[in-house]
Amino acid sequence: MAIFKQGEHSCYFIHIPRAAGRYISSLFENTDGVECKYHQIHKERYCGIDVTHLHYPMFLDICPENIPHLVVVRNPYNKVISSLRTMKGIHGIDYDKLLQDEHDCNEFLFREINETSAHNNWFRPQHTFISPTTSVWKYEWGFGKNFQKWVYKKTKIKLNISKVEYDRISGEDVKSIPLSKQSQKNIKKFYQRDYSRFNY
Repeated sequence: MAIFKQGEHSCYFIHIPRAAGRYISSLFENTDGVECKYHQIHKERYCGIDVTHLHYPMFLDICPENIPHLVVVRNPYNKVISSLRTMKGIHGIDYDKLLQDEHDCNEFLFREINETSAHNNWFRPQHTFISPTTSVWKYEWGFGKNFQKWVYKKTKIKLNISKVEYDRISGEDVKSIPLSKQSQKNIKKFYQRDYSRFNY
């Protein structure tokens, strides 16, 4: 976990997996005058979870509560597809067949959240990552000048957005895992609180 600091100004970036977290971290790390202050816990995991992907309120155990918390959220369905696309290359599973039945879909996602992917939080609903004071930016809004202005408004840190290029950020192909309308419906229903909370 890193807290980003530029002069007297600091912030903590809550890294939701599969939502441009590595790119955002690179923006901070490649901005003049920004330091990455890593917490004294020099471990990859904290309470069994990757330190880079801690959710709320767990990240408050190792992050000061009095500095701004920023997060980038993503369309829940597209975020799931991004995760499945990576997993498909490893497991070779027919995800459409697995997700067409609502019960099987829910069982699969609950298992990923609580067991199989519990350590990296890939499938954890996004609303569970944020605190009541977290400032939220949407992946779909892009990461140009408006993002730079938003970060400055929230933190007084001025990002240099021209120094980092990240080809994948322009948009992964959500059709790379072809799912039936029923599978899509089941996934969207499972993440309905994210859809409501973030107005997707």
